[in-house]
Amino acid sequence: MTRGILAIHIGKGKDLKKTDDFGDPYVEIWLDNSAQKFKTEARRDTSTPVWDKKYHYNVTNQCELNVRVMDEDILSDDLIGTSKVDISSVYKDYYLDTWINLPDVDGKHRDGQIRLILEFFPH
Repeated sequence: MTRGILAIHIGKGKDLKKTDDFGDPYVEIWLDNSAQKFKTEARRDTSTPVWDKKYHYNVTNQCELNVRVMDEDILSDDLIGTSKVDISSVYKDYYLDTWINLPDVDGKHRDGQIRLILEFFPH
């Protein structure tokens, strides 16, 4: 059984699709079907945001990290892109530094990328 602490560092984004004139992106993450979500602050008027935020999860065999990038708006936030990351290799290698593609809704092209660094600390 895999148990420990999973540290997730949300670094920066690049080439993020602007859904309106301003583009205020933020990131939400959660494991599998977990109710525990983390959310970065929105970065104002940019398609190349730097969040530089680290979050920690207590893990027991979770295998998937869900990532959703949103554009903050006054009335309702717009979806920029989503991705699912297989984190099973992090349990073996203890470290993963990767750029995550954000496919559009049809999966035909990407609407930007975000950099994630994952570290696993077993118990």
